[in-house]
Amino acid sequence: MSDYINYIDFNAIKLADLANEIGDYRCAVQNYSKALNRLKNYQGDRMQPIMMASDLVQKIEKLNQKAESGKSLLKFANWSLTKSSYVKGSQCIKYLFLDKFKKQEKTPISEEKRNLFDKGHSFENKVREVEFPNGINIKDKVGNFAYFNSYTEYLLNFKVKQILYEATIIEKRILVMCDVLIKNIDETIDIYEIKLNKELNEAIMNDLSIQYWICKERFGDKLTSFNVILNSQNEGKWTIRDLKNELAERQRETKNRIDEFFQILKGKEPNIKMGEQCNKPYECEFIDYCKNKC
Repeated sequence: MSDYINYIDFNAIKLADLANEIGDYRCAVQNYSKALNRLKNYQGDRMQPIMMASDLVQKIEKLNQKAESGKSLLKFANWSLTKSSYVKGSQCIKYLFLDKFKKQEKTPISEEKRNLFDKGHSFENKVREVEFPNGINIKDKVGNFAYFNSYTEYLLNFKVKQILYEATIIEKRILVMCDVLIKNIDETIDIYEIKLNKELNEAIMNDLSIQYWICKERFGDKLTSFNVILNSQNEGKWTIRDLKNELAERQRETKNRIDEFFQILKGKEPNIKMGEQCNKPYECEFIDYCKNKC
């Protein structure tokens, strides 16, 4: 399989399958065609890619006949700032700039950090299973990151209760992904962010602040709660706390910081000396880069 697996665009096929399922036939044709064009570059003699290409051709031909009757539901989206880049910028504006323009300079992630991330994902999945079962995972369903926002919008338009994992929202060129978003029957919205930490820190509050700001832009008064779920001292337990009021008080500061960060991203690399911000609250991913520049 290894001689052709790299020629299969799984994300394009996943997105096309979803588009076909919901009736966006043009998007389906575009992405099946994208997958087919990549597969055509395969020069080997294995039958699997040949059969897959034939299947894609048939799908495209059938969908071309329905393309005019379809709806435009899944749309490619752009953004300039994300939740993670906002948090990094709050730690150091040079961190923000490097993460945007010099990702190749990142220090490779350590095994210790990787294990910590894995623990965080496991905790997140466990909380979802217990507190919010049977949700729709936007990330798993769509495949292509640029279409997460429009699929989230599509699902939220239904007049039914929705439980969404990785609900993706773009407002003012800023992208955030919510661990759990619940749209209730009365159209109100509840957000839950899941953290492996046992206590709140400033980095988590910055994380929640930018998410709250974006969700408030999108949902307005329909946003009835914004909750953080923290790991408990008791193994296998967690606590849930609504921080809506606290986050509302930080919104002017959040907006000012957003404006500052957009300006930083328009300029040159900030000249920031190394200091305590390099390790507080978390170790910066560009420490080695900055050390070599000094």
